[in-house]
Formats: sequence, C-alpha cells, structure tokens
Amino acid sequence: MSYLPISKRIAGYLSARTGISDEQEEIVTYFIEVTLINIFNTLNILLLGLFFGTLPGIITCLITVAMLRQTAGGAHSNSPWRCALITAVVFLSISVAASYLSHIKQIYLDSLAIAAVLIGTFLIILLAPVDSPSAPILSDARRKRLKIMALIIMGIISVAIILLRQSSWIYALEAQAAVVLSVFWTSFNLTRFGHHVMSYIDNLKIGSREVNH
Repeated sequence: MSYLPISKRIAGYLSARTGISDEQEEIVTYFIEVTLINIFNTLNILLLGLFFGTLPGIITCLITVAMLRQTAGGAHSNSPWRCALITAVVFLSISVAASYLSHIKQIYLDSLAIAAVLIGTFLIILLAPVDSPSAPILSDARRKRLKIMALIIMGIISVAIILLRQSSWIYALEAQAAVVLSVFWTSFNLTRFGHHVMSYIDNLKIGSREVNH
C-alpha cells in the first residue's frame, strides 16, 4: 500500500525517536494515514453539508453512524480513500434525502423510524459485531460486550428519535429523518449483501485500471 508523504514523514520521525522496528513503523504509518484520511473526510463531509444546505442532517448522520459503527461494525472497503469517497457520497445523499423526508406526513416518518429501529435491533442481535479481516474480533467476551453496547446505542438512538419528534427545533424533523436513514445504512452494512456490494465496489475497474481513490 502506498502512503501519503506526510504519513511517512510523521511515522519516520516517531520511529527515529522511539527506535521501533520497520514492521511497527509500517503499522504506525497505516494508523496515521487512516487518521488523516478520516479527519480530511469529516471536514469534507461538513463542507458538503454546508454547501448543499443540509448541515444539520449531515452532522446527525455522522454522529449516528459513528456510534453504531464503533460497536456493531459493518462492511468496509479495502482502501481507506475509497471508503472515504463512499462515506462522503452516502452521507451527503442521506442528508439531502432527510431534507425532503422532513416534509412528508409525520405518520410516514414515524413508520420509517419504527422500521429502522426494529430492523437495526434485529440485525444487531443476529449479526453484530461484524468485524473485518484486517481487524478480527478474537475474544468472545469482547464480542458480547460490543453487541450489548450496540444494543444500548440503538436504545439511545430510539430515545433521540422520540425527542426529535417532540422538539420545536426548526431542524428537528430533518435530524429525525437523518437518524432513521443512518440506521438503515448501518443495518445494511451489517448484512452479507452489504459486504457483497462493498466488495463489488472494491473490484470495480475502468478499462484496465482499477478504481482506486
């Protein structure tokens, strides 16, 4: 895997100061690379939300997905840059869709919320935590702990949906819709089909060149 020059420089500096091995320096470089990409991607997503006028929805999406992904896991791209691109496109799409859904009848939004919570809870019980080959969960105790934490997070999200429904905040319905769609997205990533879709995207090619963002 090729790394950004800044990631290599930071890792090289840390390696020189601590005297770690080449293998450990490679791990540190990867960690720094992913951290920088995540920071860049978060700022990029926020700017997109600001540009498209969907900032409340996109912030809600970021928080909701981050909470669930940290505990329930889900499908990942094998490229941090590709994963960042997919995340930016999906989060922007969710925030735009949430903006439109905030204008539908409340009973329809409530129905979507109930469906999202039920489906999400069911898939967490059935599948979570979903790990990745690069970061497998080997401990049964940790698996159980993450599953319980994911269910607690889903409970918190359910309460947040109810509070947003009753709130007088001008963006409450937009945020509620963003939470609902974010739960659907995270639930999708827990499934085998979600993994197949991510794998398909990873293997996409244009002509003879692999798509590699």
